[in-house]
Amino acid sequence: MKKFLCPTYRQFACVSKPMSMLTNTNGKGSLISPSMYTEETLENQFASILQACCVHALIGQGKQVHAQVVVCGLSKNCNLGTKILSMYVFCGSIMEARNVFYQLELRYALPWNWIIRGITMMGWFNIALTFYFKMLASGISPDKYTFIYVIKACSGLKNARLGKLVHETIQLMGLKVDVFVASCLIKLYADNGCIHDARCLFDQIPHKDIVLWNVMINGYVKNGDTNNSVEMFLKMKKSDSKPNAVTFACMLSICASDVLIGFATQLHGLAVSCGVLYLSISYLNWNMQVWCKLKFDHSTLGEVMAMVASPGMSKAAAGEANVGEKGSESI
Repeated sequence: MKKFLCPTYRQFACVSKPMSMLTNTNGKGSLISPSMYTEETLENQFASILQACCVHALIGQGKQVHAQVVVCGLSKNCNLGTKILSMYVFCGSIMEARNVFYQLELRYALPWNWIIRGITMMGWFNIALTFYFKMLASGISPDKYTFIYVIKACSGLKNARLGKLVHETIQLMGLKVDVFVASCLIKLYADNGCIHDARCLFDQIPHKDIVLWNVMINGYVKNGDTNNSVEMFLKMKKSDSKPNAVTFACMLSICASDVLIGFATQLHGLAVSCGVLYLSISYLNWNMQVWCKLKFDHSTLGEVMAMVASPGMSKAAAGEANVGEKGSESI
């Protein structure tokens, strides 16, 4: 029982230590007079506690801090107000976040970003877009963090047309489309059949990370384009980004649908040589599905099932890794 309580204890300790500075030791938790500390000291202490509440999703302690911020007369402090807003968003208390949002001076992007993010995470995509348009109407310039969740809201609504308008807005503002915004846009386009737009944007990004490659490969997979999926996978192998479990899961789904036995075997060998087979349950699940659909060698399927039962690499598995390295050379 003790080991299960330790994480919770550590979470509360992160909050109780800085909070003890602001509360009496009489057990009632009453606030020490704000005059005992400078506003800067109080702000720093509250900010530290709120950060801990965000990290550990401690909504109860977060509400206590919010109340003490109000008592101390710091409710108009923009920095603390935004941190309180972010705390409610992280804890999933969107109604409280909205109430805090309307009490802030909404003259910069950060509070707008937090409320749009929180509402999008709740799946209220239409409302998130309403806040985005209110932001524009208020004369506040969105930044890349705004666009990430606005695009996710468009994706949630399966509205590629609106996503294209957002993309055009980014271009008109002269903002650089980084890998985070690009991955959201590519996913939006690919999920809604605009695979050509997704590929055009992908080709414009000079430095591609593993997430961007996976999103593009998965886009082709979802659109049933086996040839381009394989082509993209081979290009990725030649780049600085190396395939991971997500990549192999995407590629194996193509093998399962098109019954590409030879390519599935090569993928399996490459995954083993990369160590992915022993690190990812998601990959193992896909692996078993593919072998079952392909009616592949039962010894291979048995080895994969053994890996699910025991994550450690057995001597037999280690031997397969050596075989896998040879099999992967042809990819």
